[in-house]
Amino acid sequence: MQRYHDTRSDPLPIHSPQRDIERANLERQMAEFLLRGGEIEQVGHKMSSAPATFTINPERTPVYAHLFSPVPDATQEVMPPAQIGGPIPENNTHAALIMADAVLGNSPKWIARKHHMTEKYVRQVARDYHITFHTQR
Repeated sequence: MQRYHDTRSDPLPIHSPQRDIERANLERQMAEFLLRGGEIEQVGHKMSSAPATFTINPERTPVYAHLFSPVPDATQEVMPPAQIGGPIPENNTHAALIMADAVLGNSPKWIARKHHMTEKYVRQVARDYHITFHTQR
């Protein structure tokens, strides 16, 4: 076992002809990207001791900008004001069941289990319809 790592047998050293060619290709492609109007936005931690990183924002590049442009949605349905604030008809039947059990003295937990609802939902409907319980738990 070697005490230290021997870098002579590494497949690609830091300065090799292959890496120099790749580095030159990347610099050329980045220059072409900037000439076409692309922008490189620098992001990362400001107090980091590591070298600054950069990210190419696809929303601001000329290649992908059309994918992020807002599309007008013509199928939006406007709800009339009467339906926005009114209770849901299903809630009316749930409120009636909850109110009947609350008058009998049952707790919200017991009512929820009996009618296959969650206790949170029972308490929300009770709050909306001003239903009071004799026992809470």
